[in-house]
Amino acid sequence: MLYIKVDSFALLNEFNQIWMECWLEKGYGLENWDDPTDRYLITDVHKQKVGTVEFKPYTLDSANNINKVYPFHEIDSIKENPDLAVEIDKVAILKQYRGKNLDRLLSVFVHYSEYHHIEYCVVLLERVFYKALKNVYKIPLNSVSEKIYYKGDYVIPAIIYPKEIYENKEKYRWLVTDSADYRDQLIFK
Repeated sequence: MLYIKVDSFALLNEFNQIWMECWLEKGYGLENWDDPTDRYLITDVHKQKVGTVEFKPYTLDSANNINKVYPFHEIDSIKENPDLAVEIDKVAILKQYRGKNLDRLLSVFVHYSEYHHIEYCVVLLERVFYKALKNVYKIPLNSVSEKIYYKGDYVIPAIIYPKEIYENKEKYRWLVTDSADYRDQLIFK
């Protein structure tokens, strides 16, 4: 099992504990999102909960928090296809589990995107993480701006193109397959 879908108060508490610990370690400001999102706990090969990822519905509203940081809503591909986009947030792996579990977190993102036909992911990426995604994992992504100071660190506003991964899985050796059911319904559509 690569992940556990957060669908209870107890799992939400575990989810919040992991991402908050990681963000405080990095000196990031904390934020909570009460609107519907799809949240996942990432598990390691021993089924230990080691990380988090959150998929938020993306809206073109300029008041959307991510659009206040960078105006993603003005990018033509996003503006023309907002239903094919999500915002990725709360990406975190506990310090003692980093390294070998990033492939598992990225695999959950790919499986989720494929099942829900996501073509664009808007993200604010920490600079070292951006370089790892681009240079080590060869994730198809584009920075859309220079670095921006946000909540305690510089981030790179970027768009990730997951369709290029899920239509060419053989090119991504780090991709982990799992027999778990990825067909959880989107709660925000």
